[in-house]
Amino acid sequence: METKRKQPAKKSWIENVIASSYALALHIILVVVLVVGIGFDTPREVTPARVDIVQATVLDEATVLEDIKRRREAEEKTKQIELEKQAEIAKKLEQEKQEQENKERERLEKIEQEKLAEQKRQLEKDKQKQLEQERKQAEQEKLRAEKVKKEKLAAEKKQKEEQARQLKQEQERKAAEEKKRKAEAERKKKEEQQRKAAEEKKRKAEQERKRKEAEEAKRREADKLMQDALAAEARADEQKRVDDIVDQYSIVIQQQVKRYWIKPVNAQRGLQCTLNVSLLPGGDVRQVSVVKSSGNAVFDRSAETAVYKAAPLPQPSDPKAATVLRNFTFIFRPE
Repeated sequence: METKRKQPAKKSWIENVIASSYALALHIILVVVLVVGIGFDTPREVTPARVDIVQATVLDEATVLEDIKRRREAEEKTKQIELEKQAEIAKKLEQEKQEQENKERERLEKIEQEKLAEQKRQLEKDKQKQLEQERKQAEQEKLRAEKVKKEKLAAEKKQKEEQARQLKQEQERKAAEEKKRKAEAERKKKEEQQRKAAEEKKRKAEQERKRKEAEEAKRREADKLMQDALAAEARADEQKRVDDIVDQYSIVIQQQVKRYWIKPVNAQRGLQCTLNVSLLPGGDVRQVSVVKSSGNAVFDRSAETAVYKAAPLPQPSDPKAATVLRNFTFIFRPE
């Protein structure tokens, strides 16, 4: 198609050259005729034949020029129409190209969005899986700690019961020996002091009563001391149990906060700060404040931000330990 369009243009150019040459030749002939007429004829007389020739030449030249002008205008018009058609075709091609590029770009963007969405879903699945593993591990650690604690308490209780039993047996043995000794002394005294049997019997009965009262008082005192000791030990054991759970969950919380910490660009290695964390029921963070700064304000803010991002923080099922962890302080050491 392009070859067909170029051929008329080439032909028009050649015709323009020929027409221009023809017009130039006519001008030259006209000038020669005028010069010849001026040189050989008298200025007063002009023959009719020459006038006709000049007029015919002028008329032919005008006709030729008019024809050339019409051809040029037709060619210009044809050329303009052809250029407009080419411009319209080029415009349509450009529009089609732009539409195709837009469609391709939209397709690529859609593919990229789907890829990003799939990556996000996969990251979420991995995160949930990791959290579930950590939860199960924490529960297993808690169960093991509780089992060890129960076994220890049972062993200590058994040991104390055994000590109490032995102590009771020793007291009973001593009481039996004392009773035997006194019975023997009583027998001897009866033999030696038959006259004072009634009085001695009364006196000994009084002594026996006081002795029993004293022994009963001692026994009550011993029981009280033992109960107080057991109660104090139980309180200490309970406090230690709660402290162990709090320590375990503090480690888990610090590890979770570290996973959400983003190291600042200007943060040096070895920085640490002390944070006070206040929690809501369920582990959501209510407030985080810096108790002791690291000396780097950007690092301190990054630590606070990590605590907020790590929420909800793990919470123990034990009510006492959960109460302690509602407001706690820990040292944040990310490295």
